[in-house]
Amino acid sequence: MNKYKQLAAGTIAVALMGLTAAPLYAQMPDHLRDYPLVQMRKSGDFVAPFFDGWIKNSDDSVTMVFGFMNRNKEELVDIPLGPNNHIEPAQFDGVQPTHFPVYNRGGFVGIRERGAFAVTVPADMAGTEVIWTLNHAGHSYSIPGRATSTAYEMSRLERALGSLSPAIRFDMDGAESTDREGIYTSSTITASVGAPVTLSAYVQDRGNRGGYDVDSLLFPLGTEWMLHQGPAIPEFDSKAITGRERGKNGEGSMSDGWTVVTTQATFWEPGDYVIRLRVDNFAAPDSQFDNHCCWSNAYVPVTVTP
Repeated sequence: MNKYKQLAAGTIAVALMGLTAAPLYAQMPDHLRDYPLVQMRKSGDFVAPFFDGWIKNSDDSVTMVFGFMNRNKEELVDIPLGPNNHIEPAQFDGVQPTHFPVYNRGGFVGIRERGAFAVTVPADMAGTEVIWTLNHAGHSYSIPGRATSTAYEMSRLERALGSLSPAIRFDMDGAESTDREGIYTSSTITASVGAPVTLSAYVQDRGNRGGYDVDSLLFPLGTEWMLHQGPAIPEFDSKAITGRERGKNGEGSMSDGWTVVTTQATFWEPGDYVIRLRVDNFAAPDSQFDNHCCWSNAYVPVTVTP
């Protein structure tokens, strides 16, 4: 076959492929036509659960860490607990977020929210998969958390220059959080619609930096208060403060390692809420959100009456 016949044959083949591909594309469901490299929409796009990794604990239990991704550029999505937002086995259900904000952090992290919550699978349930399912905008995604791949194994140990996840307490003599699973206040806070209520916690940089060449043994911590569960977004007077801002303004005493952080929260709709406090150590040179270090969670249940 000469080169002209080869060219003609190739052209016919491409044309036939195009005729075949076009009807197949038209037959594909909408959610497959635009998945996964389509340009992000302002609204109407999906929200996906993510399994961030697992941690082996000293008692042979396993802590599984989860986050999410809201693909919308503008739409803040709320998915109540229930058939469209649930975890299996059922004993772990109920701690996941119902509110999914829009993020645009840029870089490697982008629109992901990591470490929003975690659950611990006891040693006697070793090998159990924890599956989080989200249904939204015609899409259904289920992500299994499993402690099988070392690629997903995480560590509680010191980072390169001694940083560790910060400590959070709601009471100086009470429970302490140093991880993503976090702690809850010992009792539910009550508030009224439109009346500000004070939320507060004690936080501490736990870094062990004595043997490292660093500028400081303690770094001021960043904090962010955010809606985790609830019917409407509350208003926070001090929603997010970075560690660098806190250090520059000299907020809080670090002489004993503990700092009190507070915010005024105003709720505009009655109902049951959970507010998440994320405390980070991103002012330290060996800690940043991209590397999944170093921050801890704590949660405040709030009941709002009319």
